[in-house]
Amino acid sequence: MTDSPLPPAASAALAAHRHIYGGDARVAWAPGRINIIGEHTDYNEGWVLPAAVKRHVAVAGTVIAGSVTDCFSEHHAMRASFTNPSSPEHALPAYLPLWSRYIWAIFAELAALGVRVPTSRLAISGDLPVGGGMSSSAALLTATATFLTRTAGHPIEPLALAQLCQRAERLASGAQVGIMDQAIALLGQEGLALLLDCRDLSHEWIHGQPTGWQWLLFDTQVRHSTAAGEYNLRRAQCEAAVVKLQAALPDQRITALRDVSLADLDAPGAGLSVVERARARHVITENGRVHRMVAAMRADDTHEIGHLLVASHASLRDDFAVSIEELDVAVEVATAQTGVAGARMMGAGFGGSVLILARADDVNAISAAITSAYEQRTGRPGKAHVEHIGDGARFR
Repeated sequence: MTDSPLPPAASAALAAHRHIYGGDARVAWAPGRINIIGEHTDYNEGWVLPAAVKRHVAVAGTVIAGSVTDCFSEHHAMRASFTNPSSPEHALPAYLPLWSRYIWAIFAELAALGVRVPTSRLAISGDLPVGGGMSSSAALLTATATFLTRTAGHPIEPLALAQLCQRAERLASGAQVGIMDQAIALLGQEGLALLLDCRDLSHEWIHGQPTGWQWLLFDTQVRHSTAAGEYNLRRAQCEAAVVKLQAALPDQRITALRDVSLADLDAPGAGLSVVERARARHVITENGRVHRMVAAMRADDTHEIGHLLVASHASLRDDFAVSIEELDVAVEVATAQTGVAGARMMGAGFGGSVLILARADDVNAISAAITSAYEQRTGRPGKAHVEHIGDGARFR
């Protein structure tokens, strides 16, 4: 049985390794993701519905002697090196650019588990938009972790490795990210979406798109950083609401916003601020939309799927306040097209991409129409890309 062809990112990483370091290398790759619905629910212990896509970040590498790992990023056209850390308590070198901090953090978290992490020369390449809302950071983390654990001969169960990568991202970026992106990058299965309970990590698979329809991603070309203070601020606002609701409802077992109903927000003595109420309302209604989306996907109910996408965007825009003008315009021009069931902003917000469900037979014409209308409205050249649902991280 012959091996399947390498994805483009893996071939590019191997070529970059040969060019920079010479010689043959092994390679690991991990996918970006779309999130069909369930935005900002993962760190509130709620539910999400992501799917891996056939675009990747790849890490090609060789093991070398010594204790200094060297890395090259093709995207940044930059090299960086560091002494292998012995634990997460080892001070993260301030001189490292962000992309290499993610790699350093994986070394640190693996070392904390007692894994004998191999000193390496690593070349990184990818075809995911950096800052485009498809979680290129989680793809880099999980590809690196896959390469290092396989090279070390120390495989780690996928969900445990996802949690390690989550800790590494928090360490490297300062953003208190949830578990969704790392989990789907490792667990992804071709053609399927993952219904993940972010409290206990139980999960099930559903068919990833309705029959005759296609997921389309429109990149607004506005970049964001999940390390920005707004992400952590939203999390803090959610946690502040939980503290107040715990005090107002002592007979209920509330540990996160997933345990709260809309009626609970009016509990006597809760004293939620206008902002806290809005943030909690988004999380509560978005969790409900996840379950309704699963039912709609199983029923091939594209009308309901489209309605839920649009409702999710409105909630992210109005209650969670993470949308921006370009995202709103992209949703407006997408939903105005014949053959589009619905659309919403996807990812942390403040830039990135819009997820669109389009009729498969018309997807090229729809892509062109959205791109043209978006540029007319914003003066920016956006980019549409058909997304195919693929597998999680691999090593060869």
